[in-house]
Amino acid sequence: MRTRLTHRPTQALIAAAVLLAVVIAVQVALPAASVDLPSADDGSVDDSLPDFGSTRFEPPSMAELSEMLDRPLFFPDRRLPQVAAPAEAPRTPLRLRLEGIAIMADSRVAVLRDTANNQLLQLAEGMSHDGWTLDAIESDSARFVRGPEVTELPLETGSNQRR
Repeated sequence: MRTRLTHRPTQALIAAAVLLAVVIAVQVALPAASVDLPSADDGSVDDSLPDFGSTRFEPPSMAELSEMLDRPLFFPDRRLPQVAAPAEAPRTPLRLRLEGIAIMADSRVAVLRDTANNQLLQLAEGMSHDGWTLDAIESDSARFVRGPEVTELPLETGSNQRR
């Protein structure tokens, strides 16, 4: 079966394409007519308009804006709210008991018992527990620091061990 190029939709598309090509050719061949705008020299422009071309914007200094900074716009009383200093969290005391020490060639470990929950802990030098950092381990004691606070825990021996 042969298709015919003369079907109605095909004829309409061909006609539209030819018409579009003609319109584009006319636009390219004939440029748009120029419009003469009045210039400022011929007196046709209204002289009552201000000349903004030579005006330079100078922002106000910060000293001139001090009232605006002192009385901010977006607060009902036009005053900055006072920010309360954050309350310092209550500092918990060190609640550990030193029960053993292991000193090896390259590390030191303290065996500690948390008196709050009776849990056994093993901390190496530099490790932390409840904000306290294990600073140093000696043969008979361990030193913990938290900011300026320093607490020394003696090694619990059989004679001074609490039950």
